[in-house]
Amino acid sequence: MKSNLKGASFKDCILDHVDFSSSELSGVNMDNLTFNGATFNHSGLKGTSFRNAVFRHVTFNTEVKKTIFDGAKMDKATYALLKSFKANLQHVQIIK
Repeated sequence: MKSNLKGASFKDCILDHVDFSSSELSGVNMDNLTFNGATFNHSGLKGTSFRNAVFRHVTFNTEVKKTIFDGAKMDKATYALLKSFKANLQHVQIIK
């Protein structure tokens, strides 16, 4: 997609199969959103907050060490992928 989405608002959105590849999302608040089949490849996620978000079948191929996932819920595959990129998943719940 290659978009600069800094300052964008996604309040109350359910994001089904959205491709955020190559998009700048650093510092964007994505708390309490639901992501189904979304893609984050080479996306800027430094300081992006996904607090209490829900992830199902989501793909990440980007730096996530400084991304916030506190209280998020995600399927095992998304969890494993994020863990392999060294995301802090200390306060994440795995769902079916």
